[in-house]
Amino acid sequence: HLKWLHTIISNAKAFIGGTYHGLDSKHLQSYLDEFCYRFNRREIKSELFNRLVHCCLSTTTITYPELVG
Repeated sequence: HLKWLHTIISNAKAFIGGTYHGLDSKHLQSYLDEFCYRFNRREIKSELFNRLVHCCLSTTTITYPELVG
């Protein structure tokens, strides 16, 4: 069990360091939520495009001030 835990933590660190080149504590929970989302759906690649289109069409637009505020 510890081997898998170590692997998941290493993957999370690589994801955050490689994608965001650092970690802002203000957005830490959002980073971890995104990692968990991707990790839990890593095996469901056939539905990826349909899920992406659905998410894009069903969400509202967020402005930059709303994002950083």
